[in-house]
Amino acid sequence: MSRVDVLKKSRDSISVKFLEFTRIVSKGANKVAVFFEGEDEKYFSVRINNIRPDIQWSGVNSKGKSNVIKLRNKIRKHSTYQNASCLFFVDSDFDCNSDINGFNDIYITPCYSIENLFLSSATFERVMTAEFGLSDVSEEHKCYQRALEVYDTTKESYLQVIKEFNYLIRELRNMEKNGALSSRLNINNLNISDLISVNLGSVSKEYDESKPITLFPELPENLQVSLQSSVEHFNDLCFEQWFRGKQHLEFLRVFLGRIKEDRCKKKDRTIFHAKVNVKLSLTKANCISELSQYADTPTCLKEFLERQILDKSVA
Repeated sequence: MSRVDVLKKSRDSISVKFLEFTRIVSKGANKVAVFFEGEDEKYFSVRINNIRPDIQWSGVNSKGKSNVIKLRNKIRKHSTYQNASCLFFVDSDFDCNSDINGFNDIYITPCYSIENLFLSSATFERVMTAEFGLSDVSEEHKCYQRALEVYDTTKESYLQVIKEFNYLIRELRNMEKNGALSSRLNINNLNISDLISVNLGSVSKEYDESKPITLFPELPENLQVSLQSSVEHFNDLCFEQWFRGKQHLEFLRVFLGRIKEDRCKKKDRTIFHAKVNVKLSLTKANCISELSQYADTPTCLKEFLERQILDKSVA
């Protein structure tokens, strides 16, 4: 899709979503319009309801971060709707975000995206307890500890293997912003199997960052991308927090599939002593919904929601 087509599609989407917003606020002064980039509503909804059960809200899938920001700008400058009760949720991404930092009604994730909040060891522990029936006090407590150790080892291997991919993507995104690329890459079309192979205890690399065209056929064949700037950018950052979240979540999904296979084997199990059926069934499409309850909730999200005063009416 060309840059012109992308801009036209964005304008059309803004008009549709603004109309959706007006329908929400027309339902009453107490109705709050909450704008999300996309599927992140699946993560935020339960947390909004738990932290602020007093808020009556309806979500708007804005179809992207830039649309969330454009919708906010349009609403806050609108003579009728500028004081409407609204909240806006966006991912940090690789962006500077200086243009939206400081707005009381915008929440920016304290990491690359909401998917990064699924990768922690604490999240994995909660999944093990709820879905695999294991804990540090259960009969199979040694298996539980072994599972945690294998997860931490495998995760560290994954973070090392995926780093050059993140360097490459950050550089390509910067090239897009600077106009050096004629079209926007659709990174979400990549399968995790194009990048890595996940085993219990290790992850192997399947991509070649020196040949971007092998990942993105739409790129110029002889495109050369220097990664040094991004290597330096990430040097002092936590990979778990600031690498792309979608790959993190896909790694977790595949790893949980591997550990489920081990749990359900009749024999030759690596981690578990006993065979037990596990009902958890994850796909790329349902992963956020299925695992959201186990993901981390940042303190800054609680603080953001708790300080909101949402009682303004629309004329």
